[in-house]
Amino acid sequence: MNFNPGLSFAGVLLIGAAVIAMPVNAAEIKIISTPAASTALRMAAQDFERATGHKVVIEFSNIATTRKSVDAGEDFDMVVVSPKAIDDLTQQGKVAAGASHNMGRTGLALVGHKGSPRPDIGTVESFKRTLLNARLFAYSATGESGIGFLKVLDKLGITEAMKPRIKSSSNMASLVESGEAEIGITGVGAGLSYTQLEYIGPLPAAVQEYVYLAAGVGANAKAPEAARALLKYLGDPAVIQAMSAKGLEPPAVK
Repeated sequence: MNFNPGLSFAGVLLIGAAVIAMPVNAAEIKIISTPAASTALRMAAQDFERATGHKVVIEFSNIATTRKSVDAGEDFDMVVVSPKAIDDLTQQGKVAAGASHNMGRTGLALVGHKGSPRPDIGTVESFKRTLLNARLFAYSATGESGIGFLKVLDKLGITEAMKPRIKSSSNMASLVESGEAEIGITGVGAGLSYTQLEYIGPLPAAVQEYVYLAAGVGANAKAPEAARALLKYLGDPAVIQAMSAKGLEPPAVK
């Protein structure tokens, strides 16, 4: 399918769903997912629902928590975590063999208090100054974005200088929303989804870190046909390209 840049995001997704959706009865598809691709995944799910009649319910939590939920036996039709986690879950028999798809990657981005001025992060040097000038900088204690952020500090050579200015939390967004932290770091997809925070923008390419994502259908899915239809839909070239505008870069980047 060729991508027409003149089409709206919704229009592209509706076309993709109409072409590849399987003729199954309407069902509810439960997804448990990392929030890293939340904006793109929510948008895709909504258009898939409109095109097919299926209902998609998504529960977002960080990758570590999502893995724990799966390991604890939580029911799901589809899971979105890292490609390695999908491989592990397939070997464990929790994701159906041959029913997974590498969705791509999302970079890291900064968010700030709603309505506050956006700092300059357009270059590595201005980004570095923004970090060093921050009163308090919040990052996820358990998410992949937090791990990536610490790598970024090492790249910049400011790990020691930033120690008094950073705080990890299981809820980074709440620290920024409350004003306790001036700035927070998250995935681009998650950053775009926050309504109570100011989206500042992605990190400069030279120091960017990425969270890689993959989707897999549960081996014991209650709606396996519908989940496989959604998986096929997410792999449609036009849908992949449309989701890249929402913070999820195509899987070909790796």
